[in-house]
Amino acid sequence: MKIIRKLLGFDSPYSWMKWLKIAFAVVALIAAFAFWSGFGPLAMQGGIVGIILAVIGFIFLFGPILLVMLGIAALIGVIIGGAKSGIKQHKSFKETAATGSAELMAVEKLRMKSQLLDVLFIIAVIALLVLGFFVLEPLFDAFGEVGFYGYLILAGIALVGFWIAKLPAKLRYRSAFKESVVKKGLESVFDNMDFRPNEKLDEAVVKSGALFGHYDIYSGNDYLSADYHGHHLIQSDIHLQEEQEETYIDDDGDLCTRTAYVTIFRGRLMVFDYDAISNEPVAVYDRRGKRPKNSEAIQTELDAFNRQFSIIAPSPAAALRILTPPVLEGIVLARGKLGVPLYLSFKDDKLYIALANGDAFEAAGGDATLSEQRKRVADEITAMLALVDTLYLKNEGRVRV
Repeated sequence: MKIIRKLLGFDSPYSWMKWLKIAFAVVALIAAFAFWSGFGPLAMQGGIVGIILAVIGFIFLFGPILLVMLGIAALIGVIIGGAKSGIKQHKSFKETAATGSAELMAVEKLRMKSQLLDVLFIIAVIALLVLGFFVLEPLFDAFGEVGFYGYLILAGIALVGFWIAKLPAKLRYRSAFKESVVKKGLESVFDNMDFRPNEKLDEAVVKSGALFGHYDIYSGNDYLSADYHGHHLIQSDIHLQEEQEETYIDDDGDLCTRTAYVTIFRGRLMVFDYDAISNEPVAVYDRRGKRPKNSEAIQTELDAFNRQFSIIAPSPAAALRILTPPVLEGIVLARGKLGVPLYLSFKDDKLYIALANGDAFEAAGGDATLSEQRKRVADEITAMLALVDTLYLKNEGRVRV
């Protein structure tokens, strides 16, 4: 299902891409059905040779018609998808204007400028490809390989120049998004906040939670230090990668090796001061992620938790002293709301919460509107703090603070 969604463009950052690919798929299916309904039985009777001849016949008989149909489908897909995207953009602009915030309107305009330049870049790529279709052969006839490769080099230089020229607008938009959307959203719920978008947690903090296995490269951003309901927290987005040697066959048929970088974890790590009822370390791992090899099958009284998480602890008793029924229910509820793998570690009077949500506080690409992104940031902060509210239970009497 994920492969089908990707092929049809459902996961594309551009909403109109879905309509374009769906139109292509429909046309291709119609053409294939029309051909194979008439020639399929004959091709199957001829075995492999018959199938090969049928494919060749399909290319020569239906190829030109299929190209015309695909062109029409592309036009229809762009019109429908572009119209829907335009309506979405207009609605977002009106919603931003309704807030009465000049700051958000400035971000909205930066977003629209950045996305317009992205669309123009795609149009430039298509235009150069189409132009090359018409001029490459004459250039080759007139100047030989110099003309052929000269066009390719000039086209590449033009695209690189365009990309560099549009980069400052994108960077200004991303910076403004962090300042006016992410920072403002965090300030609405946290006290004594210190937000540094270009910094990250100290690596010693990452290792102290003991949630992640071996890794070789550590990077991150969006460092935050703040207080929430009287409790101090620090957090940042982190990216952990492991270097791996892999083998491959080159063009000459020789066996070669190269270094690949595999992501171990990419998301947010939050660290709270947390006075647990037990000093024994307890870790909770989402079963959708990497499960530790030495994890013991510790069962709780909540079946939904057992299906979704595994536990590492010195003993079942140590785990269940911290993972009380309200805490178990809160973890399951938070996982459902966040929709991403969730990991927790209770260790040395600290609570480590890792959310495998990528760079959730980054401005989205494609034609995502500012309204959509503001809602995404607000929903994530709300779900994240709902989890924290549930986990902060008094040791005595288990009263919520």
